[in-house]
Amino acid sequence: MNVLQEILTWSADRPKWQRDALRRLVINGELSDDDISAFTEICKGDHGLAEKAEVKPLSKEHVPGGEAKAAAVSLVSIFHHKGVNALAEDQTLKFALGLTIVYGDNGAGKTGYIRILKQACRARGQEQILGNVVSGVAPPKPVVNIKYKVGDETTHHEWVDGEADEFISRVSIFDAQCAAVYLNERTDVAFLPFGLDLFDKLVKACRAVRARLESEQRALNANVLAPIVAQIPAGTAAAKLAGNITSLTKPEAVQAVTRLSSEEEAQLGFLEKSLQDLQANDPNKLIAQLNIRVGRVRALGEHQRALENVLSDAEVAALFNVRTDGRRKSEEAKRLREATFPQNLLPGTGGDQWKAMWESSRLFSEQQAYPGQTFPVTEDGSKCVLCQQDLDDAAAHRLKQFEEFITSTTERELRQIREDFVRRRNAFTSLKTSSDAVEEAIKELHLEHESKAEVISAAIAQNEKRRATVVAVLTEDKDLGQDCPALASASGEVQSVASEIDARIKSLRESANTEARKKLANEAQELRARVALGKHEQTILDEIENKKKIAAYGQCIEETKPTAITQKSSQVTKAVVSERLKQSFKSELQNLEFNHVEVELKEVGGAEGVFYHKLILTRNPGVEVPKIVSEGEQRCISIAAFFAELSTADDPSAIVFDDPVSSLDFEWRNNVARRLVQESKRRQVIVFTHDIVFLLALKQYAEESSIEPLDQHVRRQSKGAGVCAEELPWVAMPVKGKIGYLKNRYQAAEKLSRDGNQDAYEQEAKYLYGLLREAWERALEEVLLSGVVERYRPSVQTQRLAPLSDITDTDCKTIETAMTKCSTWLPGHDKAPAARAPVPGTAELKRDIEALETWVKGIRARRP
Repeated sequence: MNVLQEILTWSADRPKWQRDALRRLVINGELSDDDISAFTEICKGDHGLAEKAEVKPLSKEHVPGGEAKAAAVSLVSIFHHKGVNALAEDQTLKFALGLTIVYGDNGAGKTGYIRILKQACRARGQEQILGNVVSGVAPPKPVVNIKYKVGDETTHHEWVDGEADEFISRVSIFDAQCAAVYLNERTDVAFLPFGLDLFDKLVKACRAVRARLESEQRALNANVLAPIVAQIPAGTAAAKLAGNITSLTKPEAVQAVTRLSSEEEAQLGFLEKSLQDLQANDPNKLIAQLNIRVGRVRALGEHQRALENVLSDAEVAALFNVRTDGRRKSEEAKRLREATFPQNLLPGTGGDQWKAMWESSRLFSEQQAYPGQTFPVTEDGSKCVLCQQDLDDAAAHRLKQFEEFITSTTERELRQIREDFVRRRNAFTSLKTSSDAVEEAIKELHLEHESKAEVISAAIAQNEKRRATVVAVLTEDKDLGQDCPALASASGEVQSVASEIDARIKSLRESANTEARKKLANEAQELRARVALGKHEQTILDEIENKKKIAAYGQCIEETKPTAITQKSSQVTKAVVSERLKQSFKSELQNLEFNHVEVELKEVGGAEGVFYHKLILTRNPGVEVPKIVSEGEQRCISIAAFFAELSTADDPSAIVFDDPVSSLDFEWRNNVARRLVQESKRRQVIVFTHDIVFLLALKQYAEESSIEPLDQHVRRQSKGAGVCAEELPWVAMPVKGKIGYLKNRYQAAEKLSRDGNQDAYEQEAKYLYGLLREAWERALEEVLLSGVVERYRPSVQTQRLAPLSDITDTDCKTIETAMTKCSTWLPGHDKAPAARAPVPGTAELKRDIEALETWVKGIRARRP
């Protein structure tokens, strides 16, 4: 099965952001915070929470044809500057590409270096790094770095404390905590074939995206409607609406409740007053009062309608039209007068004043001088009513002309127009827009209908300005301008008040029973609730949008569930990994010669993109493994599981073991040592141990496999623990190493003597003779007896017996003499003062060391 091809096919039905995540994982190997932000926005965009983003899903072009093999990551060194446990400052622990053995006694500082590695590398459990908490002073912040290389690179990479590093995290550590995890818990396959790790990484991306989505969703979850619902009368339609707002609630449905029509607003006012009326002690008396009040309101309404009729646009227009007609007729009359009257008449004849005089003469003639006769009377003997002289023919003719002029159609129409204009003008000039009765009526309206009273007062004031403007224009004989105030109509408000009072009177008469009152109260309560809810309309509409967002976030979060990923991971892992893992575990148990208890790895399902396995007893799966096997056996099983896990991936990166043989007996130590040396042929293996026997076993198997391990010795000195030296401990050194060590120590002793520190020299010299004696013992095993028999080694190397035939008495005597001399200055023997021999000087000490070196070279030189 090609894992990536399988994932590509499966991804076609995944959400767009997950397909993009798979593409980035295949290309880059890891995801950044920016990637997670991008996936979050893509997911939101698909559900209307953000702008739709461009997506590049995983496709064939991103899937390589074969599965790549990872380049090995190997450690170069750990540098401890300061701050980790009680480790000495500025120490460097080095590692070789093959096998590195780091030896240190208990408390020497090995654990400090392991804790540093566990911070950077793959470990089943990290540990907090503490400073030297027993030093009595505040420990400094840890400062460490690890140098490593990737593949065949010549340059080194560097990990600094606390940094995430995708390369060094491929280095694996086995320790006691790791062993316990393999035994007691279900474990995931930490090393996966190329491509199979995408499931785990995709689940991590899902968790990261989910965390961001949930955080944003929580910010929207504030219950802003709870305080509003508490303000709305319970049981009303408004309360039910407010308490059941969802993402599906339509804004129109909200507005239908929160917005009252003008009729509903008026009805609420009426209901409030009706309910107040019903509280009166004497309803009949209240009815009488309301009848009086409605009468005053109706009178106010009649006054307002009269004002509006007089000041209407039609009346104003008619007034100025009549004035215009009068001007036109006046011109016509003037032309007629000029055509009718001779030129020698007095100025003004035929004019308005003259006409007034003529009409006065008419009245005098008809009522006093010549009753019953048609004016003007011009018969013979008649006299002029003005000058009272007899009329001659000329005067009589002139009077007739005057009368004909006055009675002409033009003059008659002019008189009618002028009369109409005067009547209309007087309607404006004499109009009273307000009165004491009007003011009292409005003042009474203010008590219960303040807004309407204000409208009516404003209308009266504006109409007065309109009347005054018209009168002023007429007085000044000007045309009416555009700035003339418009007519303000308030008769409707007055009528509505009157109708409301009439309804209240009717309600008082009809609502004497309890049921009717309850109906009024319920209707008012519903309207009040709607008014109260209306104050929060925008908040409710915003909450609907908010709930739509919350629901959309819920859909986004649903996409982050790892169920489908886990199912596919389990399916592919079973097909690609599980059988290989189980077979490898079985082989590793055989390598460790663990065959007396049948143990196997069994699948136990998956979760969040990870497929798990657990160690079980083949013959009794229900019993936990640790309850059956010994502590040493548990450690062997854990090591086998660790190596089996490594086998599931083509990644030959370094592995680190921290005291892997703790609790193991001699036989199991050798088996583990052999397996570790065997593994060091294909990858870097670093072993931390305090067990000399195990160290010697590692050295033995390395020698048999022609592997040259790097020896590192970690010790505690006055400057602290973890002091590093590139050597074995004395007890594990071969004779060559011991001779070299003695030579180095001799240099220091010789300086003591040269500087005159005799006591210190003698003390050091005695110590060196003790070590020299041990070196002769090691030479006996390793050189003279050719390693046929060695301490801590269970086998006898019979194939090395042949060279022993050249051993002479001289060889034996040389050893006996040298060891006897060395024993002279060993502590622990109480010598008589007289028998006390002087400590050899520096020259003699040097000769004795060189004697061992010469003897060793001589034995080896004579043997093939």
